[in-house]
Amino acid sequence: MSKFEMTPEQVIEWRQKYRDLAAPHLNGEEAIAVAAFRRGGAAASMVASKAQMGGIVYAGIKLFNKKKAGGLPERVMLALTADKLYAFNYGFKGRNYKIKDEAAVWDRAGLKISSERKSGMTALTIESPAEGETATLVGAGVQDDPISQELIAALQGTSPAGG
Repeated sequence: MSKFEMTPEQVIEWRQKYRDLAAPHLNGEEAIAVAAFRRGGAAASMVASKAQMGGIVYAGIKLFNKKKAGGLPERVMLALTADKLYAFNYGFKGRNYKIKDEAAVWDRAGLKISSERKSGMTALTIESPAEGETATLVGAGVQDDPISQELIAALQGTSPAGG
């Protein structure tokens, strides 16, 4: 097991922590799956920073990544219910996650969901044709994790989210 992989016990623990964190923000709906995501492009930002390419290049990369993520915050917690997909801005309070505010909410019925393996991670693309919005995100870690993969599978209807 690599340094970044989760044990089955950790998957169960974090799956429940994420659901408990999102529950008060779901307007009484039950979460099917909840997972942490981030904008993609972290490698390009790091290269620009380490190569000391300058603030303008770094800012340009950050702006490009924000646009590709549909304007969503740097980090988002996605919560899937039977009818909706919620995106929450989150941060940290000590070693724990804390939801700051709602960044977006979509009706599931109107969404087009796709995923693609890119640079060692699965990129999730959420399209809302009714609003003309598209957001592409990757899991919060440095490699795919079972919890974000469960949410992607549940969105695509390819397998049930872990219970």
